[in-house]
Amino acid sequence: MKIFLDTDVLVDVAIDRRPFSESSAKLIDVIQTAHSSRIDAYVSWSSFMEFSQQATPLVGQQKTAEFCTELTKFVKIAQAKAPHLTAALAFNLPEFRATLQAAAAIACKAEMIITNNTTLYTGLRIPVKAPAALTDQVAA
Repeated sequence: MKIFLDTDVLVDVAIDRRPFSESSAKLIDVIQTAHSSRIDAYVSWSSFMEFSQQATPLVGQQKTAEFCTELTKFVKIAQAKAPHLTAALAFNLPEFRATLQAAAAIACKAEMIITNNTTLYTGLRIPVKAPAALTDQVAA
């Protein structure tokens, strides 16, 4: 299964953002243990920038860098290009940030986007699920 992780899932874990941190952390644990077999997880380059802007003021630069380093051990970075952005722009998503994430999801041919803010992706042809829903699906 090929999934795309929205930045909010990463931030939830790193800064223990309630009420989402528990389900996001469980999903990250599942991905870490399954990354070589059942789940291919992707993030975007822009996720690292967004993540660092939100996490660094709260947990510091060192912890932010450590989290990013650990993350790159079990996720891949989607290589979005102009045609992917053009395709994502056609969906008229409510935030440009979501459009950039959608472009990356399109580029890696994600089967679903995982986010705690599913309404950002309304209208996108890629299914969108919350972390808990995917964790439950994988456990079944």
